[in-house]
Amino acid sequence: MVVMKKRVLVVDDSVFARKIVSDILSLSPDLEVVGTAVNGREALDKVEQLKPDVVTMDVEMPVLNGIEALKKLMEDRPTPVVMVSSLTARGARESMVALGLGAVDVMVKPHGSHSIGLDMYGEELIAKVVAAAGVNMSRIAPAVRYKKLTRHGAHGGGLNFNVVIIGSSTGGPRALRSIVPELPADEHTAYVVVQHLPKGFSGPLAEDLNRLSELEVRECSQDDELRGGEMLIARSGYHCIFDDMGKVRVTTDPPVWGVRPSVDVTMISAVPYFGSRLIGVLLTGMGRDGAEGMRLIKKAGGATIAEHKSSCVVYGMPRVAIESGIVDTVVPLGNMVDTIITYTEKIAHKKIIR
Repeated sequence: MVVMKKRVLVVDDSVFARKIVSDILSLSPDLEVVGTAVNGREALDKVEQLKPDVVTMDVEMPVLNGIEALKKLMEDRPTPVVMVSSLTARGARESMVALGLGAVDVMVKPHGSHSIGLDMYGEELIAKVVAAAGVNMSRIAPAVRYKKLTRHGAHGGGLNFNVVIIGSSTGGPRALRSIVPELPADEHTAYVVVQHLPKGFSGPLAEDLNRLSELEVRECSQDDELRGGEMLIARSGYHCIFDDMGKVRVTTDPPVWGVRPSVDVTMISAVPYFGSRLIGVLLTGMGRDGAEGMRLIKKAGGATIAEHKSSCVVYGMPRVAIESGIVDTVVPLGNMVDTIITYTEKIAHKKIIR
């Protein structure tokens, strides 16, 4: 049986970047580069003409930039898009905007004709484009916009709070923007998010979620302390672990499952300290990161929740955990907040009974 290759449009104003991205994608037996464009305006025309399955889109371009082109594309012809951004603070912030507008994933733009790590970049780019090409755009719900709410209640100190660790990858930032604004900021629950992102992108993600949420959301730092009513975002490019005092350690230990931060690393490190107060959550994403961490959380008496296939942009990480038989509850994204709250209340009830 002949498998049809996914058709890709490469959009970038840099001749070098267009060639590198095109050459890398052409190495995949699953992909075919059917065209290129030098700016957003040309990209929109090429999409109408070529009808690609997926688009790689530069952020900063003349005539019409990547953000404006993405916005127009999502209105007229929703198509999976992987944003290819320069590794700058501005590029990272705009990439978060792009994810809110409907982009499936982000990548850092390659640099240097034969730079160290280009092979690794190529593997990641191919994987993200292949995953994006298979996305059902009907599952990319319109971005939810919330105003920053007035915070109430004191943040919980000491140890008397539950800890929810949320892991996600492809499609994760958009899923997080959907559920984080609805999570209550009370002293009884603290949150940790481990989202696979390029290095330098976790700070803008934290800022974005902090603007939208009642929770205090920030990127984690060395010796951070987890507190009720707050959310820590694992720093991209580093593992986030908890030491035997419950403090955060940021490490450059080798990637696990090809990623850093790893959901497994964070969850596993949290089990000895937080034990049965843990709730593990796996959202959309490719790969198997998080399954071992969820197993150990369940073994310690904590709860495990996974996103249902029906709402996942990529049904990878949740699928592995679910098929391993270690997930207590499987729910679509729309029911995720209620489910998390139900489990936090159950844990609180157990404490009162004891």
